Amino acid sequence: MPTRNASQYSLAAEDPKMWPRWDHVLMIFDRNGKLVESWEQHNKLFVRPHRVVFNPFDPERNVWLVDDGAHSVYKFTHDGKKLLMTLGEFRVPGNDQTHFARPTDIAWLPNGDFFVSDGYTNTRVVKFNKDGKYLLEWGKPGKGPSEFNTVHGIAIDNQRRVYVCDRANSRVQIFDENGKYLDEWDNIRYPYYIYMSKDQHLWVGDGYTNKILQYDLNGKMLFSWGTFGQFPGGIWGPHQFSVDEENNFYIADVHIGRIQKFRPKPGANPAEMVGQRFEVPATR
Repeated sequence: MPTRNASQYSLAAEDPKMWPRWDHVLMIFDRNGKLVESWEQHNKLFVRPHRVVFNPFDPERNVWLVDDGAHSVYKFTHDGKKLLMTLGEFRVPGNDQTHFARPTDIAWLPNGDFFVSDGYTNTRVVKFNKDGKYLLEWGKPGKGPSEFNTVHGIAIDNQRRVYVCDRANSRVQIFDENGKYLDEWDNIRYPYYIYMSKDQHLWVGDGYTNKILQYDLNGKMLFSWGTFGQFPGGIWGPHQFSVDEENNFYIADVHIGRIQKFRPKPGANPAEMVGQRFEVPATR
């Protein structure tokens, strides 16, 4: 996996030569790790892509990309030939209804409404309708309820509760879909990523322990696995992960610049395996 040291570049620099930029930004691989496609035609849109996400309720399987360096969220057709929607303004940070400041993730309700975690600079969650119209937001800097320090990930359960990674506050906060504070779990050191499985468990990629953690929806940790390291099978920066229909587990190690694939061991306990991604029930 090609990587680039961005330490000499700056997201705030006025000189475009100092902006972190990459070629071959969005690449598609088959399940064996073979590169099958690269969307180089869109390279000019990207500064620091943070998440590639699919809306689980979209039969057309459009591709969404959250770019925290560009302060933008993009929606593409599944084949990448057409850009369907842009939220935010390229390289222009802001804290209003049409701008982001380093957004990080996105999650959907079945009617197409979606939430953007915003993010590294802003400290809020923003809700939009399916057409990208601003609906509401919540959050401010701090350590109290509904306050954030690095809003880094987002997921939704079957009761339409919204789970938010409050990374630098070492917790996950839970809200209803209108932003009402419900609860928080402070038994997580550094949540990089959260993933809701069909069996109603929240899986967390913990960037401090470099483990994958399983929680029930009361915040009780049930299981964990993973070992820190750069060797094959080690984890260093579990920034995003997913599972295919054969229960193979794919993880992006952000601090190494690689993707790893894990297969279930023969006889593995299904209760300790990361399940298929959860799809929220239809609107009542």
